[in-house]
Amino acid sequence: MSVDPRAASPLDGIGLIERDGLGERLDGASDRPTVLCASPRLAQQLQADYAHAQAARGRRVWDTPPIRSLEALLSDRAAEAFARGIGRDVLSTAECVLLWRLVVAEAREDFTLLREGEAARLAAEAWRLCVEYDVSLPLQVGSPEVEAFNRWAQAYRARCRRLDRDDPHEWRLRQIDTLGQTLPGRTIVLAGFDPEPPWLRRLVASLQNGGSTVLRLADGGSERPAQGYCASNPEQELLAAAHWTRERALAQPGSRIGIVVPDLGARRADLMRIFDQVLCPSLDDLASSSASRPYNLSLGQPLSDTGLVRCALQLLQTGIGGLDLPAAGSLLCSPYWGDDDSRMSRANSDRLLREQGHLRIDLPTLQALGGDARIARLPPLASQRRADPAQWAERFTEWLDLAGWPGARPLDSADFQTLEAWRDLLASFGALGDVLGPVPASAALAQLSRLAGERVFQPQSPPVNIQVLGVSEAAGLSFDALRVLGLDDEHWPPAGRPNPFIPFELQRRLGMPHASTAQELAWAERSTQAWRRAAPEVVFCWPATDGDRPLLPSPLIQSEADGAQTGTPAQPADHWREARALAQFETFADHYAPHPDLARPVPGGTRLIGDQATCPFRAFATHRLGAKALEQPGYGPNAIDRGVVTHRVLETLWRQWRDHATLASLDDAALDRALGAAVDTELQRMATRAPQRFAPTLVRLEAERLGTLLRQWLTLERERPPFTVERLEGRKEADSATTADDDLRRFGPLQLRLRPDRIDRLDDGRRLVIDYKTGVGRKPPWRDARPEEPQLLLYALTESGIDGIAYARLRAGTVGLDGIGADADLAPQIRAYTDERDTRDASGWDALMGRWRGELQTLADEIARGLASVTPKHPRQSCRDCSLHALCRIRELAPEAADDEAAT
Repeated sequence: MSVDPRAASPLDGIGLIERDGLGERLDGASDRPTVLCASPRLAQQLQADYAHAQAARGRRVWDTPPIRSLEALLSDRAAEAFARGIGRDVLSTAECVLLWRLVVAEAREDFTLLREGEAARLAAEAWRLCVEYDVSLPLQVGSPEVEAFNRWAQAYRARCRRLDRDDPHEWRLRQIDTLGQTLPGRTIVLAGFDPEPPWLRRLVASLQNGGSTVLRLADGGSERPAQGYCASNPEQELLAAAHWTRERALAQPGSRIGIVVPDLGARRADLMRIFDQVLCPSLDDLASSSASRPYNLSLGQPLSDTGLVRCALQLLQTGIGGLDLPAAGSLLCSPYWGDDDSRMSRANSDRLLREQGHLRIDLPTLQALGGDARIARLPPLASQRRADPAQWAERFTEWLDLAGWPGARPLDSADFQTLEAWRDLLASFGALGDVLGPVPASAALAQLSRLAGERVFQPQSPPVNIQVLGVSEAAGLSFDALRVLGLDDEHWPPAGRPNPFIPFELQRRLGMPHASTAQELAWAERSTQAWRRAAPEVVFCWPATDGDRPLLPSPLIQSEADGAQTGTPAQPADHWREARALAQFETFADHYAPHPDLARPVPGGTRLIGDQATCPFRAFATHRLGAKALEQPGYGPNAIDRGVVTHRVLETLWRQWRDHATLASLDDAALDRALGAAVDTELQRMATRAPQRFAPTLVRLEAERLGTLLRQWLTLERERPPFTVERLEGRKEADSATTADDDLRRFGPLQLRLRPDRIDRLDDGRRLVIDYKTGVGRKPPWRDARPEEPQLLLYALTESGIDGIAYARLRAGTVGLDGIGADADLAPQIRAYTDERDTRDASGWDALMGRWRGELQTLADEIARGLASVTPKHPRQSCRDCSLHALCRIRELAPEAADDEAAT
């Protein structure tokens, strides 16, 4: 059947039936009409309206009225035909999508594509449009894109013939053309259909040719003036909508409330967060996470985004090719496999993998860690032979069972529905054998993942009166109150989005959807007018700004915008304010933690004192509670690795040389040999411990970098006055029998384990403490009244006869000593304390040491008393690199810390 899609609307000239009169006609004993709806949601509403009317008349039982969506009717007719052995098999949606992907992938050599998957989607859409608008193929070539589509369409049709299967879009039109024969002589009422689709004309013609009387259900009531509301920004727009919804629901229980959001997909997460906060704050309680919401969101999410299915796909990917670290961390901590005990073991595995520097995790890596019997007995999937999708569906199911998926805990309603959707997905995947054929595990999982990403899932929930809808879902519905969001000039009407594979002029001439701005404008005008008729109370909303961009109301709502109400920042919900007013608060000081056991060494060493200076809570949480952030591995050695290797190389060298004279006696070749040997030894040791970060190429690069850096440092060491290395890493060179207890030092009330990097004794008996620094230089402790880097001071105060302290700066571009002493001639770049602005007022070196002792004694006393208050030394700087924000809740006390974090 060929129809001119440019003719007048197929709904023109068709008789109208009012909604009030529809119920009476449905009650009639004869000529009871059949109602065909544009969407299942509209069919459900009309069914509910009819049931409500029957109940209002006092009836307890009534016949179910013939109200169906068109797609449900077509599906039932097809099922009946197949049951009688009539008609050919039809490609499923999944098979159709896969065929287009295969067709586009096979032609990649003829056409360069940045995103094959998106090209296949647009090509499939172009095919559907050509079928629905009765466009003959091939298209007249006007661009490389159209030429490519012509080849793809030819290949797609050839594949359908080889499979002896019907294209679903062509099949649908044939069903519409013959629908009138299955509904002869009836009265058919069309509800909620947009007048533009060309197949609608075929539907009307088919029904009329079959002898049916076709009527159109009138839209809601008459068009009414709507209200306008201008919010300050999109967040406030959602907050205002949530409060407005709550007020209407409480004022008129049982009223039907609609929220229409044109860009619902983009705003789904923000909308759910705000509506949950205002309409159902009990969901903030984790124990109530499965509670039903008082509103229904029409737009679901991809099945692959649900926790249950994401876990299944990640598990399968682990057994086939592995996961990157973030995905592996999500999998290891997921509650959807194993039990609680194994989950704790897996969380520890996540920690170990991060510390070892893994960037990608596969099944053998997890099995090598041990600790989980389920993981140990999982067989690899990648090595299994090729199989068709049905066989892979069985293998995947068995493998997930071995892994303990979907977990030992009981599934709530949403999770149970997700599990059923997963099983249905596997059935759809298993039916792809004719199209896909035998494939390896990786290809099978890739296709299954694509299907899960394309399938939209929305758990069923009990009927509710608050509906959050997109524009298409709201077509034909009526409400007691309606609020439409996002009607600014940038988003409404939307911009045109013509299909790139059909000539643009042809799309505009035939009036294809999204073909032009004019097309979108006409659609937006019809939708806006329908909203004005959809409820007695209608509110059109838009934000005044979006970020830094000012926005204006859409020109389609100019009459509402002229008298619009300006929104004010929304306040907490009334029930929250009431609860706070009635609550009895108990306040107690928690600045002090239990005292540490002073009879034993306090863990943390010099870092404990430094963290106490930075923030007492950081010192308590880090060193006594053991709280710390998980490692974030990167490519190559990190700063800690470089620092460790540098320290060990220098320790190795000075254990060999022992004094300045030995270093000075070496010629350049001997020095290079000794340095190279020490660097290679330590890098190989690190490569054995962390092979993920020390690949051979990176080891060579690091050896070159470190060799150049330390050669500069040793050249400076040669220029120093003669000295002997008296102590290295806390061990006395003259006594090889020393033990770890020799590192214990008592400082004030604390026992600390202290290991200075190095202590040198000059020939005249003076002693210099040196601390290697390979990172970015910070404020030296002698310039800090509450020193955050106190190690040099502590080493000097716990040793006898120290005459100077210095950092050895070992960083590219900054190689040298930075320190102070009793005199300036201890070593190059060591300054006398009298030349330093912060120390020159001391009466002597011993007096300066006494001042430092007092400063650090104060910090040690705080630790001994258990002081653990959240009082960062500098809220901005101190909190910038801290990972304990969630534990100390600093943002509640010092918002500037959060501001600084956002700024960085």
